[in-house]
Amino acid sequence: MLGAFLGVTLVPLLVITAFTWWQGRALIARYLAQDTEQIARLWAVDLDDFLNQQRLVLGALSLGDDSDDTVAMMSIAVARTPSLEALLYLSPAGDVLASTRTPEDLDPWVRDACIQLAADPERVMTHAGEGHAHEVVLAMQPDGTAGVLCGLVSFTLHQQMLSERAEQIGGGLAYIIDRDGDVVCHAFEEGEPHVHRGEHIGGEIAAIAARGRSWSGRVQGSRGPSYAAFASARSLPWGVWVEIPEQVASRSLMPLMRRSATAAGVFALLVGVLGVIVSRRLVRPLVEVSAAAAEMAEGAHGSTVEVVGTDEVADLARQFNRMSRALAESHRDLDAKVEQRTRQLAAARDFSDQLLDTMRERILVLDRDRRVIRVNRAAADAWGEDIVGRAWEALLPRLGLAAEPCPLDAVLQAGCPCTAEWECSTACRSEILDVHAYPVPGDDGDAGAVIVIARDITEQRRMQARLLHQEKMAALGILSAGLAHEIGNPLASMSSELELLELAWDPERARAALPVLRDQIRRMAGLLRELVDFGRPARDSLEPTSCAAAIEQAVRLLRHDPRARGVEIETELDPDTPAAMASTDRLVQVLVNLGLNALDALEGAGHLSFSLGTDPDGDVAIEVIDDGGGMPDRVARQAFSPFFTTKPPGQGTGLGLFVSDRIIDSLGGRLAFSTRQGVGTRFTITLPGVRGGEE
Repeated sequence: MLGAFLGVTLVPLLVITAFTWWQGRALIARYLAQDTEQIARLWAVDLDDFLNQQRLVLGALSLGDDSDDTVAMMSIAVARTPSLEALLYLSPAGDVLASTRTPEDLDPWVRDACIQLAADPERVMTHAGEGHAHEVVLAMQPDGTAGVLCGLVSFTLHQQMLSERAEQIGGGLAYIIDRDGDVVCHAFEEGEPHVHRGEHIGGEIAAIAARGRSWSGRVQGSRGPSYAAFASARSLPWGVWVEIPEQVASRSLMPLMRRSATAAGVFALLVGVLGVIVSRRLVRPLVEVSAAAAEMAEGAHGSTVEVVGTDEVADLARQFNRMSRALAESHRDLDAKVEQRTRQLAAARDFSDQLLDTMRERILVLDRDRRVIRVNRAAADAWGEDIVGRAWEALLPRLGLAAEPCPLDAVLQAGCPCTAEWECSTACRSEILDVHAYPVPGDDGDAGAVIVIARDITEQRRMQARLLHQEKMAALGILSAGLAHEIGNPLASMSSELELLELAWDPERARAALPVLRDQIRRMAGLLRELVDFGRPARDSLEPTSCAAAIEQAVRLLRHDPRARGVEIETELDPDTPAAMASTDRLVQVLVNLGLNALDALEGAGHLSFSLGTDPDGDVAIEVIDDGGGMPDRVARQAFSPFFTTKPPGQGTGLGLFVSDRIIDSLGGRLAFSTRQGVGTRFTITLPGVRGGEE
């Protein structure tokens, strides 16, 4: 037991100590690498600052028109600035106006560089001169002048600064390298192998310098493994390479790590001694409690331990025993409740399945991936038992629906309920379904599933179509009576002309009678054509419809009704009214129904008007107004109810206004009315107008 206790206490401590030592070394290595990288970046910034200082010297010069004064001022600046070797002042055309050197002492490349920099003073140009000395030419345009001031900069002074910085890090190498891998400046310890200024450094360092990007890592240097970093200067095509031997970098940190390891060892020894003392009083009872807890974890609820003494450990044992017995009782109660709840859930699910299966509507549930996860009996009978588990797109051919756009996209994407009417057509059958789809929120608040309820309304739609046609035929019967009178007048005129010709044949009279007979025949043909057009089955497709033409066709039909002979029928049509998305046949049927009702209310005398315009929302508005007796409130409240009529038996079906309201609703519009007894009635039809670009 003691060995186990020591193993439990000392081994983890020793492992943690060793791990801490190892991690400490890794952490120190990471910090040293970061420090080397920071040194390289700092020296690269120093390089940029050095060049900016030379720019400030050039910017501080105030040049005038006198060339002698200009040369004198430039010479003073060169004398006071050790790193500035020469100054040149060029005209915009590239001519040397002033120089601190004679043309013989001036390298041709300097003047060429100044001419190139005149077009872009922000650039710098470098050159590796004789004796491996790198030089830089920079330029700027003094205030108030048109010329360009160029300076030839030497990096001899920066060489000294680099050496001073290298001494601060306690050893190592430092190079300033151009893109070609040539050394511009260097710093090194005395006697350490190095690459001289102007020489090619070669190898991996040259490749890193050629890329011109910052780099850090470890390399094998002349003094063993070393930390190295490269940082590019911003204003020059050069960079700084810093290389610090690992033993130099970590020289000051290793004693601290050794002291930490020694302290950890002493602490481990003390913990071991203390463990031997404590184990006999604390560990053994705790082990017994731990063993009992393990038995409880394996399912032996109610396990207890022996209680010895009155100290804290004994009190812990007593509390453990009490907890164990309470836990055993709790588990028994929990098992009973879980079993009861499981039975309730199974019963609820069975009831839910039975409830769904008794519904005639087809119900299916899709998950977020649009895969069917549940259906009721009606859906399985209609679409097959095997649709569960199938993707929605794979079921579309079986349902007879188009693949795009998916009818459930509005629910799945927007999370909003959707109501639609699906026209399903397959090789076996064709049906119309009234579909309602509802999102089922998931844990994230989005639609986690979709429940679809589809009801077969094919027979209902057929009945509605037949009802609409029957109501149309009823109106047609009413109009036919008036049309018979309209046809009777031309027939009487034609009969009279023919009788006169039979009694006394006269070629001249016969020739004069032919146009009259032709006009009467044409008139009867037109009347019959209007009647046939009104009586044909309506087309339900919506298309841009001229409401003015529909009103004129309805008015022509109404004028044939005998009740219209004493009624003044007028139309007021706004020519700027846009077309409406409707069905001409259905709209004419509604207008005729409203007109016939108005003629009944006028009782052979009065005024009936049809007006066409737009409402404030831009929709098409048609008004049918009569000045008849109006409707009482009792009648007005039931005006749109099916089979409600105030006419005597046999003179009305009570479906006119009900059918008209359903037609306008199917066209996406509204049918409303206002009435006042003794004043008249106004029916208003509102239909969505065709906006610009929809026709």
